[in-house]
Amino acid sequence: MQYEYLFVDRKRIGSNIEAIMKDRKCTKVTLSQAMNISRPTLDAFLRGDIHNAGKYDEYIRRLLVYMQVSDTVLNNYKSLPDVKKMRCNSIQKDEVQKGIRGKQLMLVSDMSYRAAYNTCKKLAEDGEEGFVISYQVPDATKILGEMTEAYPDLYIGVADIMNKEDASLAADSGARFMVTNYVIKEVGSFCKDRDIFCAMGAMTLTEVNDALNYGSDAVNLYPFEEISQPLFKAIRNAFPDAVLMTIADKKETVKQQEDLFALLVR
Repeated sequence: MQYEYLFVDRKRIGSNIEAIMKDRKCTKVTLSQAMNISRPTLDAFLRGDIHNAGKYDEYIRRLLVYMQVSDTVLNNYKSLPDVKKMRCNSIQKDEVQKGIRGKQLMLVSDMSYRAAYNTCKKLAEDGEEGFVISYQVPDATKILGEMTEAYPDLYIGVADIMNKEDASLAADSGARFMVTNYVIKEVGSFCKDRDIFCAMGAMTLTEVNDALNYGSDAVNLYPFEEISQPLFKAIRNAFPDAVLMTIADKKETVKQQEDLFALLVR
């Protein structure tokens, strides 16, 4: 059963569902119809009185599809930062890919929460088309939630994603694209399922091949400083249709910038 951990804590999960309903002004009538269950069954579901694990799993699946939230968000709903600002349907891969093509986006990293928040706000106010927040910044999801709410037209992404849980929270906080430093199969699958533009990190032909096979829309050549000119040409020759990008200083990409889809500038 996929959602057994939710079933074990189903009374608390029911309380979280009611909190989501309140925030979204969703009535029990609407939810019972959307989940195709009766009102008494919905009431039992919310109270945590569904004792058949298989049925509970089925109802959770229906709920997640209708509410367009992940199980991670459902499990942590009341403790997540700026949870009312989460807009799970706002990410459109094709739009994002067109929007960041040819762009040099500032990477906000190695900062305290306040410094990162102020930097992101200044970038937005200065007319930048987008920027990227490192997930290693303290409370990065809180910054993402506030920035994507205040500036919905900007291409705001997140870097240094390390697992599916990071990806899920980032997506539900409004991140429009994600970047990893190495190949992570579960992140590729998650982004493919949620239609999120994803660039997984690679620095060898095998890693590039794995990234593309695991659902990466672009390949983040990382660390770029370690990729020689012959290796760069070998990757381009072996994968002529691959979308290549990187994280680096501007001066390090001058010779290859025409072959790079986008650049995240440190």
